[in-house]
Amino acid sequence: MRFLIGSLVLVFMLASCSAYKEVELTDITNVEMLKLDATAVALRVDARINNPNGFTIAVEEPDVDLFLNDRFIGKGLLDSALVLDRKAVNVYPVYLHADLEGGPLLVLLLTGAFNGDPVKLSAKGTVAGRSGVVRKRFPFEVEEMIDLGGQ
Repeated sequence: MRFLIGSLVLVFMLASCSAYKEVELTDITNVEMLKLDATAVALRVDARINNPNGFTIAVEEPDVDLFLNDRFIGKGLLDSALVLDRKAVNVYPVYLHADLEGGPLLVLLLTGAFNGDPVKLSAKGTVAGRSGVVRKRFPFEVEEMIDLGGQ
């Protein structure tokens, strides 16, 4: 009996995995710097995400490295939960923050802000997507030019 139940659970899990379609980050529509000081940066990123699956997906456990002009600035952390609607392409506001690492970075930021030069903000890493008991890690890499002069 245990073997039968175990077999059914395994078949169910494999069937649910085979029906899974890749979630796609299709565009970054806006990047807004909400906070920038000597110790931290807070961002709002509007991300267009396609979830072709017939179930919602909760995004959790990000492992995100943030870079400014190709210099590591810190690990990004989500500030709020993100749940992707089923069978939808939506723009989701993603709020994240990072504790800044490295003193020369502040000079780079201030120079860019005073000169009006845009800076390249990059994020690279993985996030976990969960639907019920099924969990999968998704790699991603995004890059966006932002203007610090208006901040």
